[in-house]
Amino acid sequence: MIISTKAIVLRKINYSDSSLIVDVFTELEGRKSFFIKGILGKKKTKLKNSYFQPLSQISIKYNKREKRKINFLIECKVHSYCQNSYLDYRKSSIILFLNEILNMCVIEEACNKEMFSFLENSLKWLDVNDEVSNFHMIFILKLLKQLGINPHLKSSNSKFLSFENGSFEVEKPSGLYAKGKSVKTIISLLGMKFDNCFLLKLSQEQKHEILKILLEYIEYHVQGFKQPKSLHILHQVFE
Repeated sequence: MIISTKAIVLRKINYSDSSLIVDVFTELEGRKSFFIKGILGKKKTKLKNSYFQPLSQISIKYNKREKRKINFLIECKVHSYCQNSYLDYRKSSIILFLNEILNMCVIEEACNKEMFSFLENSLKWLDVNDEVSNFHMIFILKLLKQLGINPHLKSSNSKFLSFENGSFEVEKPSGLYAKGKSVKTIISLLGMKFDNCFLLKLSQEQKHEILKILLEYIEYHVQGFKQPKSLHILHQVFE
């Protein structure tokens, strides 16, 4: 069966000296892996390595084979050019950071058009807007909702984030939890739109603490999640 669908690049791995294995999140079939032979070799191929930058938005066509986990691309082209995201060092650091998170969290091998639409629209917003300092934190909170693990707000007076219960609590919960001003700030970020992300003024120390809490929360709920290696680059860029 020939499948044509939009996709977002999650990961690429060198295979031998000239080939790639690429993981993408497709609009129609969730996460898929593809073997791309000879793309890094000296001979010209119809597919370009530049198509598979982190979180690139592409359109692909492939022959679906039910019993194979790795498929072969028939066609690939760029669906949405987001050059600003790669040329702007602030945006590119956010892209690398979120790419690591998505690669570990978006593992569903089934159609999830709501998730795809969220990722597609978020990446387009990042590309065309300049005020992006808090974008990644709001993105993570929205991603948690898409994953079905977002913490629920029981009261605006909550002072604790219970990892075990997946909720903000007024009273100190049992098990692993976070507390302090950063929890109150995370509550302020809940439901905030990207267009308003710059309105919340935060110190570098606050941003670091908020990201620490959010990443620890994901690590608690997502099996195999590890701290992104690009986190230190993000901290340096937004100092």
